[in-house]
Amino acid sequence: MSGEQGFHIEDWRRIAHIRDREITPNERFWLETIRLASWDSDPAPTLEQVQKLRMIFQTRA
Repeated sequence: MSGEQGFHIEDWRRIAHIRDREITPNERFWLETIRLASWDSDPAPTLEQVQKLRMIFQTRA
């Protein structure tokens, strides 16, 4: 992903744990507004990005 700051998987897991919460109605509104303004033109994530996200959010055994 572009703009990475050299975080390791454990750093991302800590960040995800802190931020793991339901989004507010206001946040949901802004996400929908941005989606509508972009005409759903956001590019699909790459395989590498999907794999990194899965590594971050996978549960530990």
